[in-house]
Amino acid sequence: MPHEALVHEIRRFNRFYTGLVGLLDETLMQSPYTLAEARVLFELGRKARPAGGQAGLLARMFDLDLAPAASELAGELNLAPAYLMRVLRKFAAMGLAEMRDGPESGQSVFSLTARGRAALADLEAATGRDLARLIAKLEDRQAAELSDALKRVTRLLAAAGM
Repeated sequence: MPHEALVHEIRRFNRFYTGLVGLLDETLMQSPYTLAEARVLFELGRKARPAGGQAGLLARMFDLDLAPAASELAGELNLAPAYLMRVLRKFAAMGLAEMRDGPESGQSVFSLTARGRAALADLEAATGRDLARLIAKLEDRQAAELSDALKRVTRLLAAAGM
């Protein structure tokens, strides 16, 4: 398949999928968050300290900070640092995240508060319910086929360096 045709197919799929799951709606999954904000919330939660906000023994012994720095998050999410800081400040004002000085001078690190972890749990539950409804009518064979296709797309694009 020529690359132009493949680009067309990928764009067609992107339009289909974003419309199907409402990614271009003002908020994600009828939540108060945009897609970018939801991704930031998820990444903060993914890199969070273990339950209770306590670092593990080795992290405490060596004073390792497990919370991500703003620059690290901006790079991972491919967001402009200024935009990310606006989102993080919004989360801090809402009581969802806290900011503190990181291990390196001039670096701020962020982590979710208990309220932020609860908001993330709600968002993940809503996303799970919406995706479950999306695939509810698939037969087992179709679900397995979709799973295989998603894994294959991921593998092919990762191998291509995307």
